[in-house]
Amino acid sequence: MIDDYNIEVKLLAITGLLQPLSLSPSTPPSSPYEELIEYAGRLCWDTTSKLGSNSKRIQEWIKIGHESVIEHASATFYIKASQVFTHELVRHRLASYSQRSQRYVKETERRYIKPIELSQVADKRASDIFEKAMEEAWEAYGELLRLGIKPEIARYVLPNACETQIVMTMNFRELRHFEVGWEKRTPKSGKIERRRCQDERDSARKVHEGVSRGSGENGDGREAIVTGGSPSAVLAAIDVSDLGEGI
Repeated sequence: MIDDYNIEVKLLAITGLLQPLSLSPSTPPSSPYEELIEYAGRLCWDTTSKLGSNSKRIQEWIKIGHESVIEHASATFYIKASQVFTHELVRHRLASYSQRSQRYVKETERRYIKPIELSQVADKRASDIFEKAMEEAWEAYGELLRLGIKPEIARYVLPNACETQIVMTMNFRELRHFEVGWEKRTPKSGKIERRRCQDERDSARKVHEGVSRGSGENGDGREAIVTGGSPSAVLAAIDVSDLGEGI
């Protein structure tokens, strides 16, 4: 069982130029993805010879609405969460997803996400009801498999709380609008949950900082990780709505 929204987000990869192209030795080197974005943008105005000469160039493009240039860079994340969360996640269509398949993978291990709200209600029967439902769901699933039913059919009895894993790739423009779109669709109860989880944002920012710098804690952009917290913490972890600091 996965307790208390024990969710994991990991930055797996980030795009960038294979080698630096900056022609301005006086300017500190940009991250590979910043240089890629600037190169693409300057190509529009035939000013690639000025690459690296203005550290605010990308922010200035964004301010005037020229956001298409940041679509050339993308980030790929690994996310471990509930089916409930990923059902909402994949509604962001301008992205690529690869999710653990319940058609081909047998969910014989009882792994699920238990909402922390169940432990916050006065009536403890709520948590007991949830646990019983999980137990019965997996018992039914196992029995169907033993009867020779294929996993792709047996999975119909599994709950939305079932843990899943997904790899997601979004370009930077879509990442900038990711949280805005989520906020518009999230019901009032979800926004309350989000406010409850603001104290988790500091740790969740590890992923955001990994995107902004193009590197994780080990310096190669592959080990920016956040664990724990609610689905809102996952959103905070991949929040690049203020990515202007980095690009």
